[in-house]
Amino acid sequence: MKYIQSNKIGKLLPLIWISIICFACTDQFDRFNMNKTQLMEITDKELSGLFTRALISGNCLLTSDQYSRGKSNISDHFSGYTVIGGVDREQNVFQLSHQQSVFSTFFSQTIPAIVAIQNNTVEKNPTAYHVATIWKGYVMHRLADAWGPLPYTEAGNGKDVIPYESVQDIYYNIFRDLTEAVDYLTAEVNKNPGLNVFGAGDIIYNGSVIQWIKFANTMRLRLACRISNVDPEKAKTEAEAAVKGAMMETDSDDAMIMDLPSFNGVQNGMCRIGGWHQNSMSTSMESVLKGYEDPRLQEYFSVVGPEVVVEEPEIMANIGGYHGMTPGFTAEDFVAFRLYSNFGPRWVGPNVVSTEVPINVGNAAETWFLKAEGAWRGWNMGGTAQSFYEKGIEVSIRQWRGASFPASQIQDYINSMATPVAPDNYPYYDPPMTDIPVKFSSDREKQYEQIITQKWLAIYPDSWEAWTEYRRTRLPKLYPKKNSMNPNIDVSRGMIVTRLPYPDNEKNGQPEEYAKAVALLGGPDLESTPLWWDVHPNGN
Repeated sequence: MKYIQSNKIGKLLPLIWISIICFACTDQFDRFNMNKTQLMEITDKELSGLFTRALISGNCLLTSDQYSRGKSNISDHFSGYTVIGGVDREQNVFQLSHQQSVFSTFFSQTIPAIVAIQNNTVEKNPTAYHVATIWKGYVMHRLADAWGPLPYTEAGNGKDVIPYESVQDIYYNIFRDLTEAVDYLTAEVNKNPGLNVFGAGDIIYNGSVIQWIKFANTMRLRLACRISNVDPEKAKTEAEAAVKGAMMETDSDDAMIMDLPSFNGVQNGMCRIGGWHQNSMSTSMESVLKGYEDPRLQEYFSVVGPEVVVEEPEIMANIGGYHGMTPGFTAEDFVAFRLYSNFGPRWVGPNVVSTEVPINVGNAAETWFLKAEGAWRGWNMGGTAQSFYEKGIEVSIRQWRGASFPASQIQDYINSMATPVAPDNYPYYDPPMTDIPVKFSSDREKQYEQIITQKWLAIYPDSWEAWTEYRRTRLPKLYPKKNSMNPNIDVSRGMIVTRLPYPDNEKNGQPEEYAKAVALLGGPDLESTPLWWDVHPNGN
């Protein structure tokens, strides 16, 4: 994409980017700008700082103002987790400048940083090279899952013409890169179990290579499940290979940013948005969490406070309880927005420090639900769908309620026949979201719904992944939006937003490659066009 690479940063070789982005190296500005035509040597310390920046910008959806632009305004409500505090946005209207900002952050910051690391380590430090490659796969699959065809192989190379690749090709290239990375890193860890790279610059795993191997294998299994409806044989092969290696299995494997670096005002985006009460719990969450008497409810959301006063006593009765708001609400409904549950108290409150609240990048519970789906499909996951399903619930509850939470209560939840309830969403009075209990069913179709529904609960607040999985599976059976201001999304026909249109700068910057992208997309550049792995008709 010409726009991505035609700015001042992109046209230089990737290492020149260090002078701008590496917070640990500001005193090296002159050295890194002496020669703009050749690759510059950087030290291990500078690599460490560069990796920090790659992780921060690669998680921009979770931090600071980009959280509002790319997560709160998009995936948080498309995933069914919340509703968004704006009638137009809740009714599927995009703020295109926000999408452009998020898109540009990934391609002008994250990808050049990763490429800079790769170019400097491919020969002299293969361990760093492969860990950076794992992170590139994570970032790029999330981008492809939102927009569709994008540059992958040559992204960040500084050229004027950057070829697009199909979502299928991006996925298969990521599978290849993950395989090579895991094979190399596993052999190195077998020789040195304490192998460390990037050190404190790795703000997720503190440099532990074995943890990056686990992260990579879980991501490989995630992507295998993603393509299961379009290439089942490839999916099976990748999934069975992934589970042969080390994976994220316990809470100690969770990918968490525990302490944010003190530069550029970076903060936990949920705390920032929660302070504004920009999102409220959805009726889908209310129906399931309250119906199941889920022990994570009090962690995920807060009780309603007396923030506003409205005339309807039915809504004022929300105060002091957990309540979800109807998706696709109207302007008339919006006046009561703050009488629905905000994010949970760990993110919102007078004593919350936004730079100290851990940021959840990925968790071990997901691994068990991915294995459960694989076993349900007949893949060799090393166990049964039910055993993995129940383990995923246990690991998730432990993650949120702690090691001291009674095992008996977890088992009671796993064995519960309780079902979702009707939300208290006056004046709509919707029925329960679904009729499945937590206890694993003997009915195969219900088993699949249970696996996906419990995974949806467990990966909260990763709404980007939850939205992607909802598009792939159309599960959980979320309440549809009541209204849509977007003419491309007709909710009366059951349509949903299935992708993000390309930003205008990308359309105008390289029109020939943009046309190629639309051709690879297989449909118009609209938010209603399904991506490659989404086999569902968008509307009836």
